[in-house]
Amino acid sequence: MKKTFYLALLWSAFFVGASAQTNIRLTETTLMHEMRATPYPKDKAVVDDRYVSFQWPLRADANINADILDGMDAKSVRKVDKTTLHYQLRYARDKEFKKDVKQVETRWPFYNPDKDLAPGKWYWQYGYVNEAGQVEWQSTQELTVGDNPKKFCPPSYKEAIAKVPATHPRIWVQKAGWDAFIAQAKPKAEYQWYLERADKVMQTPMKTVKDINTSQVKNLTNQMQINSYLTRESRRIIDAEEGNTEALIRAYLLTKDRKYADEALKRVLEMTDWDKDKNVKGDFNASALLSLCSMAYDSFYELLTDAQKKTLLDAIREKGGAMYKHFNNYLENHIAENHIWQMTLRILTMAAFATYGDLPEAATWTDYCYNVWRARFPGLNKDGGWHNGDSYFTVNTRTLIEVPYYYSNLTGYDFFSDPWYTNNIMYTIYQQPPFSKSGGNGSSHQNVGRPNSIRISYLDALAKLTNNSFAADFVRRTLKVEPEYMKKALLNKPGDLAWFRLQCDKPLPEGPGLTALPFGRVFPETGLASYQTNWDRVGGNAMWSFRSSPYGSTSHALANQNAFNTFYGGKPIFYSSGHHIEFTDVHSMLCHRATRAHNTILVNGMGQRIGTEGYGWIPRYYCSDKIGYVLGDASNAYGKVISPLWLERGKVSDVEYTPENGWDDVPLTKFRRHIVNLGKTGFIFIYDELEASEPADYTFMLHTTAQPMTVDTSNPRFVHVQGLSGRGGASDAYIFSTGTLQTDTTSQFFVPPVNWLRADDKGKFKKYPNHWHFTAKSEKAKVYRFATIINTHALKYPAKDPEILSDGRIKAGGWLISVNVSASGAPSFFIRSTKDDVSITYKGEETVVNENGYVTTMRDVVPDLEI
Repeated sequence: MKKTFYLALLWSAFFVGASAQTNIRLTETTLMHEMRATPYPKDKAVVDDRYVSFQWPLRADANINADILDGMDAKSVRKVDKTTLHYQLRYARDKEFKKDVKQVETRWPFYNPDKDLAPGKWYWQYGYVNEAGQVEWQSTQELTVGDNPKKFCPPSYKEAIAKVPATHPRIWVQKAGWDAFIAQAKPKAEYQWYLERADKVMQTPMKTVKDINTSQVKNLTNQMQINSYLTRESRRIIDAEEGNTEALIRAYLLTKDRKYADEALKRVLEMTDWDKDKNVKGDFNASALLSLCSMAYDSFYELLTDAQKKTLLDAIREKGGAMYKHFNNYLENHIAENHIWQMTLRILTMAAFATYGDLPEAATWTDYCYNVWRARFPGLNKDGGWHNGDSYFTVNTRTLIEVPYYYSNLTGYDFFSDPWYTNNIMYTIYQQPPFSKSGGNGSSHQNVGRPNSIRISYLDALAKLTNNSFAADFVRRTLKVEPEYMKKALLNKPGDLAWFRLQCDKPLPEGPGLTALPFGRVFPETGLASYQTNWDRVGGNAMWSFRSSPYGSTSHALANQNAFNTFYGGKPIFYSSGHHIEFTDVHSMLCHRATRAHNTILVNGMGQRIGTEGYGWIPRYYCSDKIGYVLGDASNAYGKVISPLWLERGKVSDVEYTPENGWDDVPLTKFRRHIVNLGKTGFIFIYDELEASEPADYTFMLHTTAQPMTVDTSNPRFVHVQGLSGRGGASDAYIFSTGTLQTDTTSQFFVPPVNWLRADDKGKFKKYPNHWHFTAKSEKAKVYRFATIINTHALKYPAKDPEILSDGRIKAGGWLISVNVSASGAPSFFIRSTKDDVSITYKGEETVVNENGYVTTMRDVVPDLEI
């Protein structure tokens, strides 16, 4: 029997003395920042898993986020000339910097030493070079470099750039190995896929920017809507032509047949100035044109006339220069700039290396792209999670594979040996098991009904590149049902990895499969957890997911701290609600991003802040097959929206952060949610601790998206709510509480979803369905507690109500539960199995798990975060 533990006790402390405290009460306004506010490595940090990259905040007048929305800048922000920014860095063994000091000047707020620092203690300091040329040194940081021969240490930029060949093509295929690549590719299905698509394109007339549909602009109410609508409609044309033209370019690289090159070049030259059209909006459009220009330049180099080369290089210089200007002294310090991380950095990277030696500016671009990857990428933290959620995670797929794969081939160093990738495989698997709905976090998660072809392609690539048999098993299970499933991603803008499969001849590895994995996993830095009961048969799998995240609800993350979702047979039951119509659409903000949309709690009817300020965190967790446990803390998540960035976004989008809409200061001082996974029974136990400085009311929420809930209040001991998956699964929730609850259900949203953006090819706007919402509101109190037992099961086996024993204990699913739901006395629960030697105890201080005589005591530890 497998038995794996992941303990919060393994984390490093967030601040000195934290590890000595049982219950840590954070007072920080935010744990993460939209723009870097702390140096990295932090003072007293130990770095032993990777090379040292020095990073620090921008100068105060430059440390701004002027990008309100795609294509919309903050008018009130005074922009600094970033080309004038310079920094000094020095590091040494000597704290006084008097002996053996290494000192450098850099134009970016980070520096990657050419060689990793020797093990031991170091001191480092950064400074801003002012207009007079003087260095304004900042505080000294102490750093300990660990002695680990297996640490991730990729080559320096100097080593990498020296290996760029002078010949073309050099990006998607190397000239020296071109014929061998064609021979290797021919037997593979993907070879034929590209040719089929290219031959179809040869017979398809090209559309132009004149075909952009602007008919709905007159019906829109603000600049945000107009900008978003034109972005979408212009992308409809440009994305289609990008895919068509890319098919032709790849067909030429696979065959050397001039007919494909001639048609592709004709189209690319037609498109070079499309981004100057008034109806073309958004950075994805500009990057698509840069991608095509650089692909054509590199792939057709020996076929081009001098005039054609100049035209393409001029276009690359203009578009690439604009992108670098935007990235420079911004991307490297941003928490996670959506579009740049997703696609545009990858596109500038390929354009830079394609034109290095031919375009003077490419020397700066390659330096920046390579070094910013070494400093910040691929992930946001070490646990491998993705704070933006499952839907937008897949938009990063090509970047996460193609950039490091190119660097690996160029340098000979394995960029996939970065330990982040191994952890990210676990995120990809646990947050969405085979044939299952997304974990329910992040914008647009409603659209992810099963792991899509992009996600499977990603796991296929990482299985081969990291020799991961768990990922390989996931892929095999999917392709057994639908052998050509990955073909659905062919020429998908952010997710097509068919070309990678033509390049990479590694087979899927053999080894342990999904059934060898633990049933639960926690990602403490990202603030996610998920548990299930059956890896082998999705139809009988009861699963739940949870989020309490230091990232708050910025970017595509939602205001769902301490929220959970339940699933059966891969289908959602109690699930996050609302629709992602557009990033800051009123319904999307108030009924999808906002707290009222999730299975968590409102305080005085108010929800959690939008922005990094509305954060939660996971102080403790435990995973084994017999019992699982997660503690989430959302005590600091609630209040008025104070993020300057999100306030500005609200203004341009007609979103009002008012008490009427669910945002105001509240007297909350504690909201801790304990969730205990009761083995493989499908039962979970949830215990909510709520405290306030003055009496407040607390609203417990549940939502369903497939079918209405049924509510039974006939038992005076608890409220019984049943949710259905619509596909044979059910979750029965039994809610115990301090006092009497006022319950309500509705099938209506707070703000109706109006589809003003997403029309089909015929111009029709589909309607969004309603969801169902249950609320249980308490009376006002300074201390309140909920205890909830949820049984997730097959509907054909009806749930039995929990049995209340004469001594007040609750019996459910082969477990005995003692819990204090009164407002007096310490918060507490004790749960033990009637079948196995396992129990969990909480009495307001430590959480103690006793499993087979082995005792684990958990106290709070804050995850190690930076930015």
